[in-house]
Amino acid sequence: MTTAPRALALALSLGLAACRPTSAGRASPDTAPAPYDLSARGERLNVIVVSMDALRYDRTGLGPAPTRWTPHLDRFAREAVVFHRAVSAAPWTVPSHMAMWTGRWPTRHGMVNKFRPDPATGAAVDATLDPAIETYPERLRASGYTAVAFTGGAGVSARFGFGRGFETYLDDRRFAGMEHSLPPAVAWLRARERSGATRPFFLFLHGYDVHGQHPLDGVTRAEVSPGYQGPLDGSIAENARLREGGLAVIRSPGDAASLAGVITAEDGRFLRDVYDRKVEQADRRLGAFLDELRARDLLDRSIVAVVSDHGDEFLEHGHFDHGHTLFEEQLHVVMMIRFPHGAGRRDVRALARTIDLFPTVFHALGLRGPGGVDGASLLPLVAGAAVVDRPVFAETDYRLFVHHRMVRVGDHKLVVDLGDDQASLYNLADDPGERTDLSAREPDLRATLERTLDAWLAAQGTRRDAFRGRHERHITVF
Repeated sequence: MTTAPRALALALSLGLAACRPTSAGRASPDTAPAPYDLSARGERLNVIVVSMDALRYDRTGLGPAPTRWTPHLDRFAREAVVFHRAVSAAPWTVPSHMAMWTGRWPTRHGMVNKFRPDPATGAAVDATLDPAIETYPERLRASGYTAVAFTGGAGVSARFGFGRGFETYLDDRRFAGMEHSLPPAVAWLRARERSGATRPFFLFLHGYDVHGQHPLDGVTRAEVSPGYQGPLDGSIAENARLREGGLAVIRSPGDAASLAGVITAEDGRFLRDVYDRKVEQADRRLGAFLDELRARDLLDRSIVAVVSDHGDEFLEHGHFDHGHTLFEEQLHVVMMIRFPHGAGRRDVRALARTIDLFPTVFHALGLRGPGGVDGASLLPLVAGAAVVDRPVFAETDYRLFVHHRMVRVGDHKLVVDLGDDQASLYNLADDPGERTDLSAREPDLRATLERTLDAWLAAQGTRRDAFRGRHERHITVF
């Protein structure tokens, strides 16, 4: 095993710096690097963010084994900055989207679950974002933007705080795909054009097209996976049954979700095949939206980002769905930004974080973002600055079944289960599937990353032992 690279030798000092929130959510120096300094046009440029919920990076044409399912996404990538190693702050919808919305780690924005105990009764009530925490959409609205959103509801429902600052916020269905959110978004764009409006806008388009709780439309089981003879059908009800069954085996802190003995590797391949066909349908809908932007000449009058909030597991680590681990199949996501009149395609292979999405856009526009954020502009990376990989963190307290935290520097990644304080160390360069725990073989490396993680936890206002021995579960699914 090779020794740690220079990036890892700097992990402690960088980790401590990365833990400190920034005052305005933008990079220093204030001027964005050319050709990404759009501040002179900032008041006229629109901001459009498309979130493709649950889309894995490696199931797209961007991944190491390009697929045929995403021609429209791939076309967009040819005109965009592609962050090939983008990492989500959390492996499920509520905390991961709110991390983007606020530029804060989940523990700091507080939306780590859909429910929280009522202080008076102890009963589970809807969680909602602290009113004192300003979001990037709110800041855009305050900067003169019209803000509209067309979503699939559920984990991005307005009631959690996502709707703050919006004039229109569609969330009237649970786990809807872009077949539901796209038509009203297009209708809004066309109505705006007819009205002659000139005020810049922020538009958020979101769909659960590839999510397990969204149906695959118009494709038979035989067409999805020819030759599959197993018992699964890929339905929404089946998804919920398998997910909950795998979570139910978590009986004490440190246990892992598992479908061992319940479904086979062949079943896992079938579920992945269903997912891939959903990816194809989502890509087709994305293409229709991008065509609409081209037809309205909006691509070159807007900054357009396409991002996913998390991935999905298909038995890579014994379970499926998402939320329950911090492995790469759940954290490695799509993140691309197209700048107007572009600068053309640029491939960024340094580590990036989804919490950096809005700070990057604000930096390009010359806008000041909310205070106290953890994200930072990626424009120096985009412009080719020689930047040592910063530590990247992620966390999940998924429905209180698990309490996991992760730190990554370069290709070295440490995952800690706070329930029993067990840690696992991986080298993603040699072991991209995260099969071999190097903790015993690399104790110094593990200790370095643990200190970085401990410093980060302290900055979030928590400790390694905060969840030691705790075992609470939100049985309520949605």
